Amino acid sequence: MMSRPQSSDRVYGIHGATSVLKESPQRVRRVLIADGFHGKRLQAIRTLAKEQRVAVKSVPRSTLNRITDGAPHQGVVLDVDSIVAKTESELQEVFATWQTPLILGLDGVVDPRNVGACLRTAEGAGVDAVLLGRSRSAPLTDTVYRTSMGALESMFVVHVANLARRLDWLKNQGCWIIGSDHSASTSYSDVDLTVPTVIVTGGEEKGLRALTASKCDQIVGIPMLGQIESLNVAVATGVLLYEAIRQRAQAHQNKEQDTKRRNT
Repeated sequence: MMSRPQSSDRVYGIHGATSVLKESPQRVRRVLIADGFHGKRLQAIRTLAKEQRVAVKSVPRSTLNRITDGAPHQGVVLDVDSIVAKTESELQEVFATWQTPLILGLDGVVDPRNVGACLRTAEGAGVDAVLLGRSRSAPLTDTVYRTSMGALESMFVVHVANLARRLDWLKNQGCWIIGSDHSASTSYSDVDLTVPTVIVTGGEEKGLRALTASKCDQIVGIPMLGQIESLNVAVATGVLLYEAIRQRAQAHQNKEQDTKRRNT
């Protein structure tokens, strides 16, 4: 397989810096710490960098202010290699190892903060993979990383050339494709999410594209009881993913109870 070009990026803040140094130290080119910034957590970062044989450099605070455009950096910035998403070939290689896949597809989500928030929720929900359209989603920048609270580091994120075509492939592998649209008459809680499932949520302005919606086995909505018509995409994604968790946990509990009854 040909190697993909690696670009550079920055991660800043104590939580993000610690996460990268622990999870992917090979990505870190150097650690920049502001002169005059001290404390146990920064010292822990220095120690961790030393253990991972990563260079640490002290720089004026103004330097960190400049390279982070004034964003809160807590005295630490990492120069890192950008995260490269997985390929569709890699997805196909590992798919068979997932017993009951739960996959998230983001269709045209272009706000990096929303992408990051969706990734954070997906990681917490134990999602197997997240699909992003290569030309119809926010790139995996430091903003995505920060908003994901480091979840991007461990998630199986796949850039797909054509989301609709990849959904067809997943359907052929036995997945149930569930799309989300605020105008749908079927509630999200009325569909079976215990089977291999792909949940697809749409972009900030137009929601699911017509072609994507046509690939779904079911379109579901989240009931809105107030004056607002729809939820933010990241919030809606969280509702749907945790409904899948709830259903799967309930199904597992029911199975265990049935087993106990048969054995008594």
